[in-house]
Amino acid sequence: MNLSPKRKLFGSRSDRRQRRRRRRLILLVMAAILLAGGLYVVVRSQGGPFLGGELLSKSPGKEPEQKAQGEAAQASSKKEAPEKKSAEKAESKPPPVPKAAKETPAGAAYWAVAPELPGVEPESVQAVYRSKIDPSWASVHITAPGESPIPSGEEPYYAVFVHHEGKVWKAERSIRADEPDYAANELVPLAGIPKDLVEYLYERNVFAAKVPEPEQVELNRDALPGAGPAMFPKPEPVLKGVPDSDRERVEEVARQAGERIGNYGGIAGIYVRDLNKDYGYGVRPDEKFFSASIIKIPVMVAVYRKVDEGELKFSQEVEIEEEDWAAGAGWLQWEDAGTKQTVGDLLLLMMTQSDNVATNALVRTVGGADHVNEVARSLGAKNTLLYQKLSSERAAVPALDNHTTPRDMAIMLEKIARKEAASPQSCEYMVELMYTNELDWWLDAGLPANVYAANKAGWLYKVYSDVGIVNANGRRYVVSIMSKYGPEDVNEGELLIEDLSRATWEAQGNETTETPEGEGDSSGKNGS
Repeated sequence: MNLSPKRKLFGSRSDRRQRRRRRRLILLVMAAILLAGGLYVVVRSQGGPFLGGELLSKSPGKEPEQKAQGEAAQASSKKEAPEKKSAEKAESKPPPVPKAAKETPAGAAYWAVAPELPGVEPESVQAVYRSKIDPSWASVHITAPGESPIPSGEEPYYAVFVHHEGKVWKAERSIRADEPDYAANELVPLAGIPKDLVEYLYERNVFAAKVPEPEQVELNRDALPGAGPAMFPKPEPVLKGVPDSDRERVEEVARQAGERIGNYGGIAGIYVRDLNKDYGYGVRPDEKFFSASIIKIPVMVAVYRKVDEGELKFSQEVEIEEEDWAAGAGWLQWEDAGTKQTVGDLLLLMMTQSDNVATNALVRTVGGADHVNEVARSLGAKNTLLYQKLSSERAAVPALDNHTTPRDMAIMLEKIARKEAASPQSCEYMVELMYTNELDWWLDAGLPANVYAANKAGWLYKVYSDVGIVNANGRRYVVSIMSKYGPEDVNEGELLIEDLSRATWEAQGNETTETPEGEGDSSGKNGS
């Protein structure tokens, strides 16, 4: 096994680029079909299509000028990641919240952010604003080292919104304030925050607000709680449950993965589940990461369960509401409220185009975020939370955003692969739907030619993740790779995932275990 990005085990990088170009061409063909007015699902020979065999509804006849999810990472300059003033931490219970983190807005915000966001110090806290509309809310502006200037010339920062309940201040939401030209995008994750704190988020009032400015209050940095620096688990192998017969091999694989992760310019983790021998291993498997679009996996399971229970039909129409709107990937963001799409359409758009509007509409349709979180817990994902609506924006830390762990995602995918997440037929449809995904090829880049993962990727600013099921040539495993606070260059995040995917494939190929009867063996996106 070799984690070096220069090793060409399965063809040259030019070959892999050709594979990606072919997939991009397929994506363009799909878009052309959308523009022609029809969106169709491929019906499998046994009569059971992955969306239930029903014709998808007519799609709009206009092509949006898509603002891809996380485009700030590509548009920004390729600066080296700042030196992180981060120490390593052992697994332990969270420390008790100190008095200074409860008494003031600045204390609550600093306590929520400093232990997680690398480089944050008391001097990073720039200002505190108290809402005049609702004084129980305040916003705290915190800068982080190494952030690239935004086009307007303003310094990017994190706005942490804290709420006063009784005698205690608590951080509730946050956002990276870096896009004044697209400020409306930030209304989605900040729903429920007083208007004055949102509309005066930037120095120049891009909202042309009709509400009064919030009150700037005195800031006492000396009174901030001792909360930093940010600390993370060491990138060491976690091998609990690995049988003695495989331990030496797996330990070496995990050790090399830890070295690759340790050399990455951010925080990353991986967890692998061997589906033939029923064990797992990884590096930082229980670290919380921003989930980005991979949170769409439990949403997908929630939808299929509702269909299994007879509460939803794939042909059922869902009206898109104002509250579903979000920027990022997908073309539904350019459609007016009132547009109707079938559940089948929305599933296809969510999983193959990573459409955030489709996702928000489906979450609302199945019963809201609480229901999706119940589904995740029922699958064994204890540290996964759909905290807010899907959007293209990112919070300061995972605790104030949608989040998950490598282990949680691997567990959920394993349930799907073993046909235990919903009915066996629905689980087959889910895998087929993930194979149809043409936007995400990071895991595939580390696999041999003509071998693909049934996967879902997610990325935002400095966040790059991909998770999937691999079932080919007798190798059956689930792999979950996540990162945060990484380089601004998305290609570096992609390369990390490619390297770890390649290493995992090599490692899983060192055993000769037959595929259990009835599980099948699929090496292609269409199960070929």
